[in-house]
Amino acid sequence: MKAAVARHTGLPFVPQPAPDELLGSWLLRVAQLYGLGIATLLSRLGARSAGDAHLPHWFAIDGSTVSLDALSAATRLPRVDLAAMAPPSCRPRRPEELGACESCLADATHADQPITWKRAWMSPLAVVCSAHGRWLTPVATRTQAGVRHAADFGGIVQQVAAAQAQLDNEPACAGDARWLQGLCTTRTAVRLPWGRTPPHDLIRIVDAVAREVIAASASGTGPLGLQADWRERSIKSFAFELGNAERVGVSLPTQLRQRQWVMARVAHVLRWPSEERAHFPSWSAASIKRLASTRNWPDGALGWICPPAAELVRQQDSLRREFSISPRYFKACASLLDSIR
Repeated sequence: MKAAVARHTGLPFVPQPAPDELLGSWLLRVAQLYGLGIATLLSRLGARSAGDAHLPHWFAIDGSTVSLDALSAATRLPRVDLAAMAPPSCRPRRPEELGACESCLADATHADQPITWKRAWMSPLAVVCSAHGRWLTPVATRTQAGVRHAADFGGIVQQVAAAQAQLDNEPACAGDARWLQGLCTTRTAVRLPWGRTPPHDLIRIVDAVAREVIAASASGTGPLGLQADWRERSIKSFAFELGNAERVGVSLPTQLRQRQWVMARVAHVLRWPSEERAHFPSWSAASIKRLASTRNWPDGALGWICPPAAELVRQQDSLRREFSISPRYFKACASLLDSIR
């Protein structure tokens, strides 16, 4: 981004950010307080150069598109706090639907507090409200893009309340999804049933299991309203940036209800041993072979997720040690794979 032309001497009053408020949501509220649009506000604060014609949608504003130093000087909020409010990175684009919590929005309304947008809602991995344990309600990205002023949030609140009223309030699988969501948003290694797992490995595992859950899902309408053709038309790969600037991708549906369905079942597999699972207690032969072919599983992870795949890997390693890489090995390995039906 180009350097800001000049720094503002400081606004006389700045509303404090709400807990976990998204940077763009807070900027909309500041702009509305002074009767400005968000682009005009940022220009007057010196957070954008005069030549910067394009400003991303309010929910995508971060340190790469505005000067956090200029914002910090004008609002007297620490730069590190402003950076922490920026949306989580997601490439190449966000899903066509994200989610909002009807209870969080209603709580703010009932308490006569300003309506704000939470940063946590901007991740494709966010499917459950961490505070209330309820499924998030779908909000189309194009609907978010239509917000121009903080007052426009009122219309979204009405849409969310109407949509939530048509849903099951507390599906049993929301608890599993909430558990996994909490692990995925942690930037440090987490404790899983098979042992300590770094963030990079956790996202890779979620991706591998999600692919198998999608592949194994039967056609027809599911408990969260999935349509029969959802798998063929709505799966995209989203790249997440971890704490060390490393990126890792995961393939998930772009629509929230479908993403919730997948994430709940992935969480169920990762949380419970195979003999206690209500979903996917066993895997198809094709899934076993694909899971066994995935490399660099953390110790014990594959054995927990799919014991037959872990056994297949053990037998393949045994054949490799016995025959080395030779025609005899490939013949024996092919016979082993053919035996899995």
